[in-house]
Amino acid sequence: VVEDSLRVFFAVVVQRHICAKLVRMQGKPGDFLAAHPLLDDENFARSVVLLTQWDADGAAGLIVNRLSDYTLDQALQGEWPSWPLYFGGPVQTDSLFFIHCRPDLIAHGSPVGSNLFFGGDFEAMRYAVANSLISPDEIRFTAGYAGWTVGQLEAELDEASWVLQPSRPSEEWWSNEALYQSLAKDWPDDLKLWVNNPEVPYWN
Repeated sequence: VVEDSLRVFFAVVVQRHICAKLVRMQGKPGDFLAAHPLLDDENFARSVVLLTQWDADGAAGLIVNRLSDYTLDQALQGEWPSWPLYFGGPVQTDSLFFIHCRPDLIAHGSPVGSNLFFGGDFEAMRYAVANSLISPDEIRFTAGYAGWTVGQLEAELDEASWVLQPSRPSEEWWSNEALYQSLAKDWPDDLKLWVNNPEVPYWN
């Protein structure tokens, strides 16, 4: 009886430990994923991903610190301003995604942090852009997005491929050209050592 009780006790302890670990790694829309400085993936090297989804169906987000080689008017058909276009991730790179802080102009967006929204009414967005009701300081466009299947991001976090960091107001990071380095200031010292090294260590 004692042996059986011990088995149950340790099973509960292990289960609670696993659950606690998953809770610690679980992020939410608006949180950031910063790539480990030595992550060997050209799509995500030194990238910062703004999470737009993390639920039972998987996770998704937009890379917010990597400009594409094109502006909106160069990449899209029709009348568009020559605003920056970011590389949002390797999934659906032929599709346009956007985040914004003007829910009064673009309804039905999904909240992703403090006064920041992902997507929304596409026609309302087009009208706001075409009529100069919104500026590049209030909306950001990406080609493609980053996506993870169920359990994939948790596994990558467990491998230390990413650093999960909490949401912060958009005015603190929106115009920050050194966003990756700014987020790294909050990292443990052993990770900070790699931030200023070449992306490929043997180049040094």
